[in-house]
Amino acid sequence: MNSRSVVAAVGAAVIVALLTACTPEPQPAPTPTPTSTAFASEADAFAAAEETYRAYVDALNQVDLSDPATFEAVYAWTTGEANAASRQSFSQMHAEGLTVGGVSTPTVVEARSSEDAPDGVEVAVCVDVSQVTLVNPSNESVVAPDRRDVQSLLLDLEVGETPTGWSISLISGREGEPACS
Repeated sequence: MNSRSVVAAVGAAVIVALLTACTPEPQPAPTPTPTSTAFASEADAFAAAEETYRAYVDALNQVDLSDPATFEAVYAWTTGEANAASRQSFSQMHAEGLTVGGVSTPTVVEARSSEDAPDGVEVAVCVDVSQVTLVNPSNESVVAPDRRDVQSLLLDLEVGETPTGWSISLISGREGEPACS
């Protein structure tokens, strides 16, 4: 449910509560509208999906592995498998005493319709991770030596309770267009 739907639902609940206080007959709760229609157009939905990914990357760039409170901003943009994987990964890196540095930078973000998820979207991204470091307590890099500087990813997004109305539910590697260099 996006923020507009939440505000509308809360507003409707307040009105119903006020009306039932004034009348002896209980009023039925309004039927919620499907959240998939929360966007005025496909272009608006795609713009919100891109905004979601960029906010997620901003949250990732603020993570301090020594401070689990900083993980919460990342979790807020994820759901399902993406959320579970983030929680497991951050917990493990925190337990190992790893330190992350640098920032990830999206270079391509391309939202597209998904036949597999009619109420969601897929986002193909290229993200530059060349500046991201990950070191152990001995200050030795734990980044795989064959890591590509620019990662090619596919994200599945579903309607969620975030400021943009989308949550990232799955992140996986991808091949094909758009090409990442």
